[in-house]
Order: sequence, then structure tokens, then C-alpha cells
Amino acid sequence: MASPAVPSQPTPHGSAPPRQAPRHAAPGRTFDAGTFATGAFPMVSAARPGPARPRPPKALTLGTVDEDDLRDDAAYQAIGFYDLALTGRSAKSAQFVQCRFNRTDLTGTALSGAILTDCLLERTALDHVHADHSVLHRVTLRDCGLAGLQWLGGTLRDVTVRDCRAERSVFRDAQLHSVFFTSTDLVGADFTDADLTGATFSGCDLSGAVFTGANATGARFESCTMAGATGIQGLAGATIAGADVDELVGLFAHALEITLTED
Repeated sequence: MASPAVPSQPTPHGSAPPRQAPRHAAPGRTFDAGTFATGAFPMVSAARPGPARPRPPKALTLGTVDEDDLRDDAAYQAIGFYDLALTGRSAKSAQFVQCRFNRTDLTGTALSGAILTDCLLERTALDHVHADHSVLHRVTLRDCGLAGLQWLGGTLRDVTVRDCRAERSVFRDAQLHSVFFTSTDLVGADFTDADLTGATFSGCDLSGAVFTGANATGARFESCTMAGATGIQGLAGATIAGADVDELVGLFAHALEITLTED
């Protein structure tokens, strides 16, 4: 199935009536843009710049479960989802523009077909979220739980994933364009048939990760652990720097069915 295009300005769609965005905030419920544009963004090199920053809103409206609960086909503009329990919800084909998620629990939520643009997620749980064919565009995730996240056939463009726990996450057939994973646990992650040509992995644990059928031409792996990774042929054309040489030799020997001896 083809990946959805990334719109420059998402518009509400679907049969459900779109919510007004942004809605008017009561006194004391608005945040200035400075609370949104935080954190460092990576610069890989002068020739390989890091992902673009999320564009901050002028102000954020503090969300509540009563007024801003997740639902299918909804649109959310400049909403701050702070300290909310939104587990097991369904927000299929929902659109989030210039939103911030902080200490929010989205565990088990269905986000298939959703689009997140210019969003920042910090200390937020997205464990076992199903987000097949969804889009992230200018999004940063920092110190988030992504264990078991399902992002099949999705598109990630200008995305930073920093200090996250993403073990057993699934990015099968996903398109990664200017995506930077740094200091992130990706043990057992599945990148089968993924387009990794625009991805950089720095200081990540990719032990047991699967790269079968991936396109990694131009991808970069810096100081990553890759013990037990499979589908190594999918890394053809990638640059691997600062890795354990013995670990790599073992991986490639196993992939090529070569027996190494000291005789």
C-alpha cells in the first residue's frame, strides 16, 4: 500500500465534524511558544544537516479530557496534552498540528492514518500504539516510551527520536526521510522493507534488529550496538562508524555463511 503524502498544511477530513482549532482558552490556560520550542536538535554534519525543528505555535491551549479527548477523524491545533491518561483510545485519521504532549499516556491507542505536524512529544508513553500508514512531519520525540509501537507503511520526515525506549518497535515498509535516532533503545526493532536512506542512528542499541529487504543506501550508523541483528544485506550502501569491529565481522560472517576460525 502506498504511503500517504505529507501535506504542507493538513486539513480536517472524514465524516466527523472538525473541532475548531485553536479553541479559545480560558484565563491561565494558555502557554507561550517558548514552552514548545525546547531541546537541542542534532546536526550530523555541515553536509548532512539534522531534521528540521517543529514550528512552534504562538500559544498553546491546555487540553482536557472533557474537551480534547481523542477521536477518529478529529483535528487538533496548538493543544497542550499535559499529564493526561488517554490509553486505549481511537484517533484514526486524526490530525495534530503544533501540539505538545508532555507526560501523557497514549498506551495502546489506535492512530492509524493519523498525521502529526510540528509536534513535540516529551516523557509520553506510546507503547503498543498502532499507527499504520501514519505521518510524522517535523516532529520531535524525547524520553518517550515506544515499546511495541507499530508504524507500518508510514512516513517520517524531519523527525528526531532522542533518549527513547523503542524496543520491539515496528517500522516495516516505512519511509524515513531526514530522521535522527539518538541514544535510543531499538532492541529487536523491525525495519523490514523500510526506506532508511534518510536515517541516522547515533548511540543506539540495535541488538537483534531486523533489516531484511531494507534500503539503507546513504543511511548512517554511529557508535551503535548491532549484536544479533539480522537481514544485514539490507544495510548495503550504509555508513557504519565507531562500531565494534569484531561484532560487525561476526554479523557479516553469519549473513554470508562464512565460518571464522583461528587456525
